[in-house]
Amino acid sequence: QDLSDEIVKMRAIILPISILCLLVLNVSSDDKNKEQSNAEIWQQDLSDTFKIEGSDQGIQKVNLKCGSNSMNVMLETEKPFSGVMYTRGSFYKQSEPCFVKPSTQTSRTLEMNFQLDQCQTLKDGELYSNIVVIQNDPELITPGDSAFSLECDFRQPRNLDVEANMQTRDRHPQKLRGTNTHHRQ
Repeated sequence: QDLSDEIVKMRAIILPISILCLLVLNVSSDDKNKEQSNAEIWQQDLSDTFKIEGSDQGIQKVNLKCGSNSMNVMLETEKPFSGVMYTRGSFYKQSEPCFVKPSTQTSRTLEMNFQLDQCQTLKDGELYSNIVVIQNDPELITPGDSAFSLECDFRQPRNLDVEANMQTRDRHPQKLRGTNTHHRQ
C-alpha cells in the first residue's frame, strides 16, 4: 500500500513536470522559428520591391559615361557624403563594383564603374539599362534618397564634331570641321 501511494505521488509530480518541459520546448522551438523567419526577412534585398522618389537634394552632379563594354557613374555632392551608391538589387551583397562607399568622411565624389554584363544590367538588343540608387544613410532608406535610370544606347552611331583652328604664315585662320562616327565594337 505504501508503495502504491508513493507511485501515485510520483506520477502526480512527474506528469506536471513532463507537461511543463514539453511546453517550454514547444515555446522555445516557436521562438527559434520566429527568429529564423525574422532573420530571413531582415536579410532579404527589398530594393526591387519599392519605389524611390527621386530627389536631387544635396546632389551637385550625376554623370554617366558609356564605354564600349562598361558604364561609369560619377556622383558629386554639395557637402561631404557618408552614404552609399549601388545598382538596384546589389544592396544585400554590398560588394564592388555594384556597391560603393566614400573613401573618406569628407568625400564629395563617388564613382562606380562596371561592365555591361554586371550589376543586374538589362540588355535589350544594343540598349543597356540599369538603375543606380544614391542612399544618404549607409543602412537605411530615407526620404532624401534618389534613384536614377541609366541607359547606354548603342543602336545608333554617334556623330562627333571636331573643330580646330589652323593658322599659316600667309593666310588668315581657317576653321576646320570634321565628323567622326563611332560604332560600338
